Amino acid sequence: MPENLSPLLAMSSIRHVFLLATWCMFAMACLHATTASAQLQSRQNFAVTVPSNLSITAPPNVGMMHNQTDANQTFPLQRWRVVGNSIRGVTVSFSTDGPFVHNTDATSQRDVQLGLSIASSSGVGRWILTQAIDSTDYANRDSYATVSAMSNGTATATFDLQVSFLTDTYGSFPAGLYETTVTGTITAN
Repeated sequence: MPENLSPLLAMSSIRHVFLLATWCMFAMACLHATTASAQLQSRQNFAVTVPSNLSITAPPNVGMMHNQTDANQTFPLQRWRVVGNSIRGVTVSFSTDGPFVHNTDATSQRDVQLGLSIASSSGVGRWILTQAIDSTDYANRDSYATVSAMSNGTATATFDLQVSFLTDTYGSFPAGLYETTVTGTITAN
């Protein structure tokens, strides 16, 4: 081999080695890229925290004028709203604070009668009336009337509460304003 070709061959060999090394690195990079583990599936969780909501809402106060007969004086139905998102359901009760009492003479009283019905409901829980009708009997020291219902699961409802002023004989009690208050209570089962 001529001497003047030796440096060319040496350079060509170095060049070939460099090209071969470059090609090998490229091939390795390609091989690595094609065999890299690709993530084909992933997950993201979405969560909502629902706060407890046990609530009961009364309608506005209501009054009426006695019609001056011996008939009991029945107020228009009063619609109460109940929300109970307890898994085991809720119990609701509606209780008087006593009979109707004269506002200036506490010894003058008239009995009150409560009646309860379920107007509407929604949710997985079912409602039942546990006490649909009750009345006070102030003459026999029964000063409270309570009606109640319960659900067996998460449910909302509207209840119609009927309140009656028991007259007996009109004119046998003093004129004036008689009042009672009904309190609604909700508890988780």
